Amino acid sequence: MELLSAKNAAIKWGISQRRVVVLCSEGRIPNAQIVGNSWVIPQDATRPNDARKKIEKKEGPRPFLKWAGGKSRIAKEVVKEFPDFNKYYEPFLGSGAVYFEVAPQNGVLNDLNTNLITVYKHIKDQPEIIIQEMDIIQKEYNKLETDEEKEKLYYSLRDEYNKKEKSIRKSALLVFLNKAGWNGMYRENSKGNFNIPFGKRKQLSIYDKDNILKVSKNIQGMNFMSGNYADAVKDAKAGDLIYFDPPYFETFSDYQKQGFTDKNQEELHDLAIELSKKGCYVAISNSNCSKTRNLYKDFKRIIEIPITQTIGSKASSRKVITEVLILNY
Repeated sequence: MELLSAKNAAIKWGISQRRVVVLCSEGRIPNAQIVGNSWVIPQDATRPNDARKKIEKKEGPRPFLKWAGGKSRIAKEVVKEFPDFNKYYEPFLGSGAVYFEVAPQNGVLNDLNTNLITVYKHIKDQPEIIIQEMDIIQKEYNKLETDEEKEKLYYSLRDEYNKKEKSIRKSALLVFLNKAGWNGMYRENSKGNFNIPFGKRKQLSIYDKDNILKVSKNIQGMNFMSGNYADAVKDAKAGDLIYFDPPYFETFSDYQKQGFTDKNQEELHDLAIELSKKGCYVAISNSNCSKTRNLYKDFKRIIEIPITQTIGSKASSRKVITEVLILNY
């Protein structure tokens, strides 16, 4: 069987190489396979129909930010393993892809990043006002004609964000920086200042009004916290579901200044055991490595989930790996 590289298949079908990689990872190209770290496709394979319009018609809320370790690509695979539950807890919220996939309206959402949680609170309590503020920033950026002007504005708004106290303006700036910064990342230096460089975007759409309003409606019954993950679940009871998505083993972590160490991983495991004894359902995502499997060997199930890993902005620098979902039920 003659094979094509993802790059050559993209040229043949008139789509991006990144789209070909996504189609392969979704299993939509028969007999596509990984050779080394790259996808190869049968030469006689036909281009699959584009199903993205169906995804766009999803009625529920969806993440409004990009975030390191976000689960948008595998949220459905994670959620299908969830049991029926009472209250929902997610102590490492980030962009909330798993939360929005299951969309419960009773529970606790936590993240150590206080600025991130403040954005959620503003969307919960004052959605129309934050929408207006995001629209002002978006129009200010998009009206500029040159890359130099856009770059100057980006760094000016980044400085404003770092100096500003918590406010709706600061929350709107966080959303802007997340969309206008390099590769949709959020990172702070040792002084707590956002330091992602300019992403060189020509035009920006930093928000979807309908989605922001859906998010606001859905999170009305959720309690937001910003602190230690253990504190976020201290009131969990039998029948509640806790989904932990911590910084992974063997990956860089700026979750906290000292990182998320192996000792922290062990402490999370011990907390999960305590919650299990209380009758809680516990699900934990982590990297598929020997450290994870050894630490959680006393749990009932460890499920492998394939994911196309984003290493950089180029499709050619991405590869398919597996991570694991650890379950106590």
